[in-house]
Amino acid sequence: MLSSLREEHLKEYVACWDKVIQHFPDAEQHLWNSLVDMLPYSKNIYEEALLTHCKWQQWMDYQLSIGKEPLDFRVSVMQPIDKNAPELLLPFYHQAVERYILLKNRASYKAAVKLLKRLSKLYKRLKQEERWEQFITAFASRHSRLRALQEELRKGKLIS
Repeated sequence: MLSSLREEHLKEYVACWDKVIQHFPDAEQHLWNSLVDMLPYSKNIYEEALLTHCKWQQWMDYQLSIGKEPLDFRVSVMQPIDKNAPELLLPFYHQAVERYILLKNRASYKAAVKLLKRLSKLYKRLKQEERWEQFITAFASRHSRLRALQEELRKGKLIS
């Protein structure tokens, strides 16, 4: 109850800031400073405001700093970043893949392969297919002793 009430007040707070920023664009930094100062209570509102204001880099930096996983988000949340700044997704996906591999179980290997497939598409769209091939070859070689991971990579058609 208290957290939903707090979140509602924060939404109103940001709405007021949006009106101020319309008239005084130089005041925008004060919005970000105040939301950061209120963390962790402003977490949801801060994330939403970053996306609304197209602050892709800051949103991604925040997600990386709090240890969020790409699979925690709906495609609709990631879509604007994928469209406007796809290169920002590379470290997000790469770090998550490595964390999944460290869990050393089949379910986490499947999640890693799912992200590796997204990475493959991302590298292709960024016209960096050669870099992707180098990465996946080195990745498969580095983890060659993890039999279940190798099976999942083959099932996902990432290696032959």
